[in-house]
Amino acid sequence: MKTEKTSGSDTDTRKDLSFNSRHFGKALIITNAYRKGGSLGVELVDINGEGIATLSVNIPESSHLLGDNEFFVKTWSENEEIAKDALASGLFRDTGRCSDGFISAKIWALK
Repeated sequence: MKTEKTSGSDTDTRKDLSFNSRHFGKALIITNAYRKGGSLGVELVDINGEGIATLSVNIPESSHLLGDNEFFVKTWSENEEIAKDALASGLFRDTGRCSDGFISAKIWALK
């Protein structure tokens, strides 16, 4: 569930950015950069720092499609419910665009 960080200093716990999820309570947003491709990584942790989900997915071959504060979001499988909660929080915006590779992932922006 950990994203590939370039170093510990690249991790930014956004305690000012959090939302309430239906199944996990308060979710804090942690951002970092993926080693391969350098795109934005977004993790969600609970108030104790325990991982809830990695909201982002790394698709380095499509990273050229991303703008500032944009990332590929995993909205399927185990992330389906938490992704709905995250989008409903208003802290994320669906850009209406998606990746162009083998994996089709939506592009969201972190506000």
